[in-house]
Amino acid sequence: MEKKIFYSSLFAVILCSFFPMFIVACYFTYLPWNMNRLNIDESDVSIFLIIFGLFFILSNQICARILVPKFGTKIIMSIAIIIIAVSNLLLMISPNYLFLLFFAIPTGIGWGSSAPIAGIHANLIEKHSRKIVVPYYAMGFNLGMFIGGISAGFFINYQFSPKYVFTILILVSVLISLTIYHFALPQNLDFKGKGDRFKIPEKNILLFGLLLFMIFGSNGIMVDWSTLWLTKDLNSPLHLGGLGLMFFSFGGMLANLFSNQLINFFSEKVVGCFFVLIGSFLLLISIIIFNLYLILICLFFYGFLTANFVPLVIRQAVRQSTENLSTTVGNLITMGLCSMFIAPAIIGFIAETYSLTHNMYGLCFLIFFTGIVFFNMFKPINE
Repeated sequence: MEKKIFYSSLFAVILCSFFPMFIVACYFTYLPWNMNRLNIDESDVSIFLIIFGLFFILSNQICARILVPKFGTKIIMSIAIIIIAVSNLLLMISPNYLFLLFFAIPTGIGWGSSAPIAGIHANLIEKHSRKIVVPYYAMGFNLGMFIGGISAGFFINYQFSPKYVFTILILVSVLISLTIYHFALPQNLDFKGKGDRFKIPEKNILLFGLLLFMIFGSNGIMVDWSTLWLTKDLNSPLHLGGLGLMFFSFGGMLANLFSNQLINFFSEKVVGCFFVLIGSFLLLISIIIFNLYLILICLFFYGFLTANFVPLVIRQAVRQSTENLSTTVGNLITMGLCSMFIAPAIIGFIAETYSLTHNMYGLCFLIFFTGIVFFNMFKPINE
C-alpha cells in the first residue's frame, strides 16, 4: 500500500470515529438540560437507550452482512455521518418524550452504520498495510469525547441555543461526509466478498465479544451518565459537568496515540490485561475518597490504562476467526457497542433506587473482572 493511501485512509477512519462521538459528547453534556426540558428522569432515558440500542444492532448487522459486501465501507460511513447529525438535532428539538423515543430510531440506525463500519475499514487498512491501525481508530472516539465535552461546556456556559448548535453540526456533517468519502480506501482496496448469512458467531468470537461488551458498557456509562453523576452527586456546576468525560477521553486519546510505543515497551499482555486492572483499581479508590479533583485525575488514568483493551481484543479475535473480516468485526463491534446502550439503560433504572455513585462502584469491579478474564484468555499472536 502506498504511503499516501495509508495516511489518507487512516485520517478518514479517525474522522469517522471522531465526529459521531463528538456529537454524542455534545448531546450527553446537554442531557441534564434536555431532561429538565422534557420533564423526564433516569428510567425514561433508559427506555430511550434501549430503543436506540435495538436499532443500532439491527442497522449494524444489516450493513456488515449485506450492504458492505455489496457497496463497500466508505459510502455507508459517509451517509451515516449525516444521519447521525440530523437525528441528534431532532433529539434536541423533540416537543415531548414520545417524539424523543421515535427519534431514537434514526439515531440508532446512523450509529450502527457509521463507527462500527469504520472498524471494518480500519481492519482493511491493517490487512493491506500490515501496520497497527485499530488503536488509532479507537483514538477517534476519545478525541471526539474530549473535544465534544469541551465544546458543549463552552456552548452551555455562553448559553448558545442547542437548536442552533446542532443545526450547525448538520452543515459540518456534510463536509465531514464528503471528506471521508474522498480520503477513504479506493474501491479496489475496499471490502470485497460475499456477505455471510445470519448465524450465531463462533465460540471464540462470542467470548471476545463478551469482553468488549463489558468494556464498551463501562465506556457507555461514562459517556451517558458521568455528567449527571458529577452535577448531581458531587455538586459540580452544569458547565463543568463534562469535565469527567474530558479527563477520561483525554487519557484514552493519549494511550491510543502512543499505542505502538506502549505495546513495544510493555507487551500486548501487559497493556491489554494489567493496565485494565490498575486503572479500575485507581478509579475505585478515588470514588471511595469521593473528592471531585481526585476523581477527575483518576478518570484520566482510567481512560489511559483501559483505552487499548478494545483494539487488542479485536486484533486477536480477527486472527483467530474463520469468518470473513466484515462479519467478524461486525459481530465483535455489535456485541461491544450494544452494551454502550444496554449498560447505561440498566444504570438508569438502578439509579431510581440507588445513587449513580453506587453504580460507579459496580463499574470498577466489573472492569477489574474483565481484565482478569482477558488475562486467562490471552494468547500471544504467534501461538
